[in-house]
Amino acid sequence: MFLVLPFVSFLGFDDRNPLEVCPEHHADFSEKYKNRVDFAILENDQPIIAIECKCCGAALKDERGQLRSYFNAAPTVKMGVLTDGLVFEFYADSDEPNMMDEKAFLSFNLRDIANGRLDESVADGLKSLQKGQFDPENIGAEAKRKLIFQKFLQEITQLAEKPNETFTRMLLKTVGIQNVRDKALPDFQELVGAAFREFVNVKILQRLELTRGSIPAAPAPMEPVAALEPAKDSPVLPSDTELEVLAFVKHRLAFLVNDETLFEAIQKIAYSDYKGKFVVFYERERRGRLFDFWEGGNRGAKYRFAFADIAEEVATDRLSGTVIDAPLLQVFKKRVQGEAAAVGTEAPAALV
Repeated sequence: MFLVLPFVSFLGFDDRNPLEVCPEHHADFSEKYKNRVDFAILENDQPIIAIECKCCGAALKDERGQLRSYFNAAPTVKMGVLTDGLVFEFYADSDEPNMMDEKAFLSFNLRDIANGRLDESVADGLKSLQKGQFDPENIGAEAKRKLIFQKFLQEITQLAEKPNETFTRMLLKTVGIQNVRDKALPDFQELVGAAFREFVNVKILQRLELTRGSIPAAPAPMEPVAALEPAKDSPVLPSDTELEVLAFVKHRLAFLVNDETLFEAIQKIAYSDYKGKFVVFYERERRGRLFDFWEGGNRGAKYRFAFADIAEEVATDRLSGTVIDAPLLQVFKKRVQGEAAAVGTEAPAALV
């Protein structure tokens, strides 16, 4: 009562009106087999939402069969809610009428919300369930859409973590690369995964309003290449640490610069990854070099930077703005503005 009824009230239903929120509502198959649902939300004296409540901390997956029975017994029920007061699961009959779906189309944990973690899809879903918005006749179609969306999201997540051959070849074709040999494909699959991670990093920065404007324009399609086997001096795929450094550098520059031109120039930062060295540059690798980065080993610092036009190497075990802000901003301004830019402090000496 102290956990579920406030949520029912939040949805806009009057928990003090037994003609709208009815406790212990009957959901009988017959006179012989009596059954009752903990709470039923009524519309025109007919139950449209069934709420089954369990003890706080109970394993809800073991109780879905009981909720499923209410769908079978009450033809007017279009949505079922299973909850322990903190975890809420919402079910519909999107495949067959009065046959509850196996998977919840919406779920959340009040602990997460109390800690400030509320996914947008959950917030939007709850809005659609509020009185005045909830449509019993269309909830099945809406649930189907959400379930398909969840499957899409799972598939995209899997592709980002480990792109399959079909997806990789499709992307290669869109950029003008065809007839890739099977033994060269794993390298391209890793490259697709790295591109996914970089895309996510950019979107996170934009979400935090650390970048401005629209997503950078996509590069022109690559010309078809005849030889796809990497040469000895060709760039290699970046490691997770190198991608972490690239994202951190863009993040710091977005925080440090106070000029619109410099802000827009952050979008033109790119990289080349060679065996043993990660090169970050502005626009062009040679003329726009910002720094070289090496990933340290067991005996040295984890992060090692050699900034352009600065003699001292910067080495540290912790990636922080305190260590790299001054030389980074200095060389970035110089590359963008074409002239040396003074900073408040000298470039730091090597730190460990």
